[in-house]
Amino acid sequence: MTPSIASTLRSSGFFGTVSESLLDRIARMSKLETYDKGDLIFAEGNPCAGMYVVASGAVKVHKIGPDGREHVLHIAEPGDTFGEAAIFLGEEGYPAYAGAVLRSSVVFIPKRRLLEILGEESDLCFQILGSLAAWSHRLVGQLELLALRDAGSRLAAYIRERAGETELHLTIPKQTLAAHLGISSETLSRLLTRFEAQGLIESQGRRIRVLDPATLGEIADWGTSDD
Repeated sequence: MTPSIASTLRSSGFFGTVSESLLDRIARMSKLETYDKGDLIFAEGNPCAGMYVVASGAVKVHKIGPDGREHVLHIAEPGDTFGEAAIFLGEEGYPAYAGAVLRSSVVFIPKRRLLEILGEESDLCFQILGSLAAWSHRLVGQLELLALRDAGSRLAAYIRERAGETELHLTIPKQTLAAHLGISSETLSRLLTRFEAQGLIESQGRRIRVLDPATLGEIADWGTSDD
């Protein structure tokens, strides 16, 4: 069942602490949109019509390089926002592509009406500044992950972030995860097999259970020597 617009907004860090009256106002001006797997939500350079909050499914935010290769910047899952930075870029439009990697429902919040509210609600302005700072921090982290860490470290860091010391259920295709980590699907499969053989994880389909969080954390921080 797809969450309601109001519950989706409330689940996001962006709108999670706004007053009930303001949340209701934003919910009434928003709409729920559904996209099938593979559908493009917006393209890089498209005029910014508004921002989005994921209600269900998953959305990848990505760039396409000169060689045609896709570089995944962020995977937005339920409660995550995307497209918000473009609201403040003037006429530049969206800075990346966004597409559904699963059948997904998203709440669309129109730019013009959101800006009107921002002109009246200073608290919401501060929340948006915090969200944009988090987006910047996430991009810096992604650049560090791709530039300074080996493939095993990237995967271990992803598992640690999402699973902690318990387990995670992959909601995105492994091919998309591989692109997000900057590795091939074959390398991802090889690393999962290795981690399982080393007793670090137990993998069953899309479920990954962490068996040795300490060693997995060491790999996330320091990498491996044989990728």
